[in-house]
Amino acid sequence: MTENTNQDKLNGLYRLLIAVLIIWLLSVFLIPFIYPKLTDRALLGDSFGLINSLFSGLAFAGIIYTILLQRKELALQRQELKETRMELERSATAQEKSERQQRRQSENLKITAKLNALSTLVSYYSTVETKTKNFDGAKHKFSQSEQEKYISRIKQILDRKEEQND
Repeated sequence: MTENTNQDKLNGLYRLLIAVLIIWLLSVFLIPFIYPKLTDRALLGDSFGLINSLFSGLAFAGIIYTILLQRKELALQRQELKETRMELERSATAQEKSERQQRRQSENLKITAKLNALSTLVSYYSTVETKTKNFDGAKHKFSQSEQEKYISRIKQILDRKEEQND
């Protein structure tokens, strides 16, 4: 759509240039027909000196206006770039925070898996202890020591996690 808008603006400029060219070509043929004497044509040409200076002044004013518009556009562009940088910084900060949270979540999942495994082992040895308590004293002591070992590991993991959170 921007291309069509730019093309429309250029079409108007092309039409204007063609109209000026046609008027200039007509004047080349019509002026000698209207003013057959060379002196009359010279006077007519001199009378356009004022118009030449007017158009030169308008062209200069147009150039200055164009420079001012470009200056304003550049200021807007700088402001937009500044806002874009700020937004990119905010986005990068949010992404870093998200990454840290994902790492913590991953660590917590690993710890949870370890705790679940140790809890299962404690539960298993508790069941073994209950079943062997009445039958075999050696197995009972073994399962009790294994159970205490895994409970101790669970406590260590929880203590480390608390230290990390502090």
